[in-house]
Amino acid sequence: MSGVSTGDMTRGNPTKLLVRFALPMMIGGIFQLMYNMVDTAVLGRFVGAGALAAIGATTSTTSCFLFLTTGITGGISIVVSQLLGAGNEEKIRRASGNAILLTLVFGILVGAIAFFGAEPLMKLLGTPSDIIDGSVTYIRIACGLMVVQVAYNAVSSVLKAIGDSKTPLYFLILCSLLNVVLDLLFVLVLGMTIDGVAWATIISQAVSAVWSFVYMRRKYSILRFSAADLKVDREIMGDYLRYGLPMGLTSCLLSVGMLVITSVINSFGSSVVAAYTVGSKVENIAVLLFNQFAFSFSVYSGQNFGAGKRDRIYQGVKEAMRLILILSLVAAVLMLLFGKYVALLFVDGSETKILSVSCTLIRIEACFYPALGLIWLFNSALRGLGEVNVTILSSIVELCSKILISVLLSKAIGPTGIWFAAPVGWVLGLIVSAGVFYKGRWEKKLPPEKTES
Repeated sequence: MSGVSTGDMTRGNPTKLLVRFALPMMIGGIFQLMYNMVDTAVLGRFVGAGALAAIGATTSTTSCFLFLTTGITGGISIVVSQLLGAGNEEKIRRASGNAILLTLVFGILVGAIAFFGAEPLMKLLGTPSDIIDGSVTYIRIACGLMVVQVAYNAVSSVLKAIGDSKTPLYFLILCSLLNVVLDLLFVLVLGMTIDGVAWATIISQAVSAVWSFVYMRRKYSILRFSAADLKVDREIMGDYLRYGLPMGLTSCLLSVGMLVITSVINSFGSSVVAAYTVGSKVENIAVLLFNQFAFSFSVYSGQNFGAGKRDRIYQGVKEAMRLILILSLVAAVLMLLFGKYVALLFVDGSETKILSVSCTLIRIEACFYPALGLIWLFNSALRGLGEVNVTILSSIVELCSKILISVLLSKAIGPTGIWFAAPVGWVLGLIVSAGVFYKGRWEKKLPPEKTES
């Protein structure tokens, strides 16, 4: 393909390609997690457990708003990767322009909904009165201005779709380091609390979004769209929405389940909310060993689908499964042995109740990491193949099981019952996704295989 250097995944050893592509994303995940950890650690250690709980109470809500937009950016990645596999340069340029236009409009719309809906939603979820003001403040800043994060995600999705996972890494590192500096400045120097952490996130994301966009236009001629490419292309926009909206709705369904679970967690008081926050942060560290290998597969399957390479898609899934199973088992063992010590990064050892409850959560979920890695893999594969509607069915199964288990088991055995909700949902959702993938309905939509030039 002329005019651009891309990561072609339609040729070569699948494992080597996936590792080479996923490693920068994994490093990026470490830096992203680092600034999330700093947010939590700064609040937990320098502001107090109440601030930590206030942030934790927003987890499902902020995720819901973010997932609405990442569904769209995920659709962008699918369309651009398939266009790359088909070798359609002109349409890639037009798709890039339409991607920026769509995500800006969508980001502003979702941000407005988040800002005005923050307080009613927190009240609806039964957020404890001693932390609700902090939760509302965080949502209004971090989600109300999330258009900057959506813009960054859109640029990253386009770059990853053409096989460039290194450039998004560099700007994510910039964002992470800047966020850490601003966290410390706003909280420790200027005396801000939750609002300082939220503003640090928004400012760092805005800087990264602008710089990554400028770099994309200068580096890749195929992505250097003109004003004409910003005009709405109905076919491209239709593809973005056809793929992106189901993905967004899929993630939102999971978030709805988490909203229900959050309301159950809230009913046990702010200490349990804080424990859930700590346990979730530890899980985010553990899954770094394997999550990006699963997430990156949508680009692999998308490019090979566009090139019509059926056997290569199956080969890639087989090799990726082996890799993810090994890494997820390693992560599980590490968390079972050392999860308590990782939890101490976020909470003082004197908070014995928070530490005890969070360790229970960590140990239960660690036993199910292989199922989590595999459901991510098969859903990524299906998205790259354009079978995004299948993930809705998988998510409905996952959602229903989460709600049922969290409500019933929490009444029977307390907070420990809630921690089984997500793992059982992973297993049931995996059965659906893997079954549909191997049924092979997507094969009927494969274009003719491209001949090697």
